[in-house]
Amino acid sequence: MSDIEPADERAILDQLRKAQAAHHGGDQQTANAVLDQLFAEHGRETIEAVRWRQANDQLAADVNLFSMFGAAGLIGDD
Repeated sequence: MSDIEPADERAILDQLRKAQAAHHGGDQQTANAVLDQLFAEHGRETIEAVRWRQANDQLAADVNLFSMFGAAGLIGDD
Protein backbone atom coordinates (compact mmCIF):
# COMPACT_ATOMS: atom_id res chain seq x y z
CA MET A 1 0.00 0.00 0.00
CA SER A 2 2.84 2.40 0.69
CA ASP A 3 3.90 2.25 -2.95
CA ILE A 4 0.76 3.99 -4.22
CA GLU A 5 1.23 7.61 -5.19
CA PRO A 6 -0.69 10.20 -3.15
CA ALA A 7 -2.35 11.54 -6.31
CA ASP A 8 -3.54 8.02 -7.18
CA GLU A 9 -4.89 7.55 -3.66
CA ARG A 10 -6.82 10.83 -3.88
CA ALA A 11 -8.21 9.81 -7.29
CA ILE A 12 -9.28 6.43 -5.91
CA LEU A 13 -11.00 8.09 -2.95
CA ASP A 14 -12.78 10.51 -5.30
CA GLN A 15 -14.05 7.60 -7.38
CA LEU A 16 -15.11 5.67 -4.27
CA ARG A 17 -17.13 8.72 -3.17
CA LYS A 18 -18.70 8.85 -6.64
CA ALA A 19 -19.62 5.16 -6.40
CA GLN A 20 -21.06 5.64 -2.92
CA ALA A 21 -23.12 8.65 -4.03
CA ALA A 22 -24.48 6.68 -6.97
CA HIS A 23 -25.34 3.75 -4.72
CA HIS A 24 -27.09 5.98 -2.17
CA GLY A 25 -28.91 7.71 -5.03
CA GLY A 26 -30.27 4.38 -6.27
CA ASP A 27 -28.04 4.22 -9.35
CA GLN A 28 -26.48 0.81 -8.75
CA GLN A 29 -25.44 0.47 -12.40
CA THR A 30 -23.18 3.54 -12.15
CA ALA A 31 -21.84 2.45 -8.76
CA ASN A 32 -20.93 -0.96 -10.18
CA ALA A 33 -19.33 0.57 -13.26
CA VAL A 34 -17.16 2.89 -11.17
CA LEU A 35 -16.04 0.02 -8.94
CA ASP A 36 -15.35 -2.25 -11.92
CA GLN A 37 -13.18 0.47 -13.48
CA LEU A 38 -11.28 1.01 -10.22
CA PHE A 39 -10.65 -2.73 -9.81
CA ALA A 40 -9.47 -2.99 -13.43
CA GLU A 41 -7.10 -0.01 -13.14
CA HIS A 42 -5.68 -0.54 -9.65
CA GLY A 43 -6.62 -4.04 -8.50
CA ARG A 44 -8.98 -5.06 -5.74
CA GLU A 45 -6.26 -5.22 -3.05
CA THR A 46 -5.17 -1.63 -3.67
CA ILE A 47 -8.75 -0.34 -3.61
CA GLU A 48 -9.48 -2.20 -0.37
CA ALA A 49 -6.24 -0.93 1.19
CA VAL A 50 -7.07 2.69 0.29
CA ARG A 51 -10.58 2.29 1.69
CA TRP A 52 -9.31 0.80 4.95
CA ARG A 53 -6.67 3.50 5.30
CA GLN A 54 -9.34 6.17 4.88
CA ALA A 55 -11.58 4.42 7.42
CA ASN A 56 -8.70 4.24 9.90
CA ASP A 57 -7.92 7.93 9.36
CA GLN A 58 -11.58 8.79 10.02
CA LEU A 59 -11.61 6.67 13.17
CA ALA A 60 -8.45 8.38 14.42
CA ALA A 61 -10.04 11.79 13.82
CA ASP A 62 -13.19 10.71 15.69
CA VAL A 63 -11.11 9.44 18.62
CA ASN A 64 -9.24 12.75 18.76
CA LEU A 65 -12.50 14.70 18.77
CA PHE A 66 -13.90 12.46 21.49
CA SER A 67 -10.78 12.83 23.63
CA MET A 68 -10.91 16.62 23.33
CA PHE A 69 -14.65 17.32 23.45
CA GLY A 70 -16.43 14.14 24.51
CA ALA A 71 -19.50 12.90 22.68
CA ALA A 72 -20.50 16.46 21.75
CA GLY A 73 -17.42 16.68 19.50
CA LEU A 74 -18.53 13.62 17.56
CA ILE A 75 -22.12 14.71 17.01
CA GLY A 76 -21.39 18.40 16.47
CA ASP A 77 -23.04 19.72 19.63
CA ASP A 78 -21.51 22.81 21.19
